[in-house]
Amino acid sequence: MATIIEALLAAIDHHQSGRLAEAATLYGRILEADPEQPDAAQFLGVLHAQAGRPADGVLLLRRALALRPDSAGGHSNLAGARQTMGDAAGAEAGYARALRLDPFLADAHTSRAGALRDLNRVPEAARSAQRALALLPASADALVNLAETALAEGRVMEAERVARRAAALAPGSPAALMMLGSACAAQKRWDEAEAAYRGALDLARGYGAAWGNLGSLLAGQGRFDEALAAFATAEECGFSGPSLWAARGGALLAMARPVEALADFDRVLQARPGDAGMRWNRGFARLLAGDCEGGWPEFDWRRHDTRAEPPWRRFAQPTWTGGDLAGRTILLYAEQGLGDTLQFVRYVPLVAARGARVILEVQRPLVSVLSGLPGVERLIARGDPLPDFDLECPLISLPRAFGTKLDDVPAAVPYLCPDPQRAAAWSKRLADGQLTDGLRVGLVWAGNPRFPGDALRSPRLAGLRPVLDVPGVRFFGLQKGPGREDLERVPMPSTFTDLGPDIADFVDTAAIMANLDLVISSCTGPAHLAGALGVPVWVVLPLSPDWRWLLGREDSPWYPTARLFRQTRVGDWTEVAGRVADALRAASLAKAALRTSA
Repeated sequence: MATIIEALLAAIDHHQSGRLAEAATLYGRILEADPEQPDAAQFLGVLHAQAGRPADGVLLLRRALALRPDSAGGHSNLAGARQTMGDAAGAEAGYARALRLDPFLADAHTSRAGALRDLNRVPEAARSAQRALALLPASADALVNLAETALAEGRVMEAERVARRAAALAPGSPAALMMLGSACAAQKRWDEAEAAYRGALDLARGYGAAWGNLGSLLAGQGRFDEALAAFATAEECGFSGPSLWAARGGALLAMARPVEALADFDRVLQARPGDAGMRWNRGFARLLAGDCEGGWPEFDWRRHDTRAEPPWRRFAQPTWTGGDLAGRTILLYAEQGLGDTLQFVRYVPLVAARGARVILEVQRPLVSVLSGLPGVERLIARGDPLPDFDLECPLISLPRAFGTKLDDVPAAVPYLCPDPQRAAAWSKRLADGQLTDGLRVGLVWAGNPRFPGDALRSPRLAGLRPVLDVPGVRFFGLQKGPGREDLERVPMPSTFTDLGPDIADFVDTAAIMANLDLVISSCTGPAHLAGALGVPVWVVLPLSPDWRWLLGREDSPWYPTARLFRQTRVGDWTEVAGRVADALRAASLAKAALRTSA
């Protein structure tokens, strides 16, 4: 027995010193000599979990518990292995059992906080982390968990403060540095976040969770090849599960690889079948790939996402999904961006044609430009009191209700018309003191910066500046709001006229577009307005565009007058601008040739 005890102590020394191979060998020899030695089984199980083999660890830890069923530490260690495998519910139950056996087991309180957080039981997680700190005030691990619960509740500055305390308390703690990186990332301090993640990896190259977080950070910056490599390393280190699959799926989607993204999203939903946000992501991927039949039902899951900000609206009235409407009053309403509303109001006359009385609620800036839309019995601005109605349906759910497929999109244009008086007034102004020869081209270069991913979809003025050098073209700036500051930084040619300060509303924008030969725009509201008006519009798109623009085509089933110019490399607008300029040069020459022949 003394020999086994000495061997066990030597194995533990190897284990604590990081000599895992030597420790594993000794633990194995002890179990060969005495298969019922509970400490050797437990510690070897822990070692397997630490080395990225949690399934092997679970087998040994269960063996140890069979030999010593009332071991609080054993139950806690088994819970830890389950947590590593992504089984948050099983882990939380194991930690709870350990704490019933020993309420003062600080490590179990600490780890239980992480499991509770994974189960989205954030207040309980915070209490568990605070209990751990009460038992062990100098516990860096407890501080890390407390920081993570603060981050989950949106208290990012507190999370950073606690993470820095943990890092100062334990300078060699990779978990503290990883948590600091997450707190910095939540504040969009990308360089600091990356430095913290890489600092954690310098301390522990096999830290799978840090590789996963680094991958998510790199993907958010458009560094997709690096991100995929980081995700692969995370899995090689034994870190896998829904959070990694979701992050990698998002990266693949941003790389315009929706079929591969779907494989990861499906894996997430096998583990979390009720994850509404992931179902929404899957709908986005299917629609981007052109699968309307499979995409619309999944896309409707957005309305069940309880984490959405602002929360999705709830009505007592049932949602219309395509049944009989005759004689009934239906509320159709905008729910997302201005461009979404402009795209999907095309369905409003179709709803009215089924015999419904239509109340249309839209964003206040669009009320004037939609005032003449056929089929609307009452048009109101979002936020104003709602009249009585029988049914409701968000505008973006109408394609599903109508069973829309790519080959039967209701794409007759124009379905919006400019105000005749304003169009006439703008016609005079655009011609005032100017030669009428040459193309008239409107330009929009930026979208709403609050939209996720806007930095990737908006070329900004600098990205489109080469287009302005095409001769024989008059350019008119239609940019409103964010993005106008670009005019102070980019030298503009004499052929450019900034109309932004004089555009009062979307009615003005529509009236101007009616007097132009072409609109060139990023993926934002004015692009949809031009398409709805039937005005030729060239849309410049990032490598992975919004789902409505699909992949691998220059036309759009939604807008017959649209031509699409896509990036071939993430973030490279120079090549896109060059193709747009070439096409514009050809169009200008063609118009000049027609003028000459006439």
